[in-house]
Amino acid sequence: MFYISVDDVIEVYRQLKDQYSLILTTTSALDDGFTVDCPIVVGKAHGQIIELYEDGGIFVMDVMDMERTQGTHWHPDDVESAVRDIIKFMEGKSDYEMYPFKQV
Repeated sequence: MFYISVDDVIEVYRQLKDQYSLILTTTSALDDGFTVDCPIVVGKAHGQIIELYEDGGIFVMDVMDMERTQGTHWHPDDVESAVRDIIKFMEGKSDYEMYPFKQV
C-alpha cells in the first residue's frame, strides 16, 4: 500500500501540464461541495470531467458528466498509475460505468 501526499498530486500535474489542458487548483476554489481543502487536478474532455486529489493518504480519481449528475471514482496506487489514468481519459477513454449521484 502506498501513502499518497499532496506533493504526489502536484507531481502528477507537473508531468502532464504541458501535454494536456489540465488545471491545478484547490477544492475550495472549485466550490463544489468538498469538505476538505486540498490541491486538485481537473481536466475536461469529451463531455466529461476528471478530478484527482488526495484524501487520507490515498489518491481519489473522479470522472463525471459535465452536469455532475453521475460519475464514478477509484483510487490509483501511485503517481505512475494516476498519470496513466489521466492520459487515457484525456486521449478519449469515456466508457466509464457511471452511477447517478445521490440528490439531497
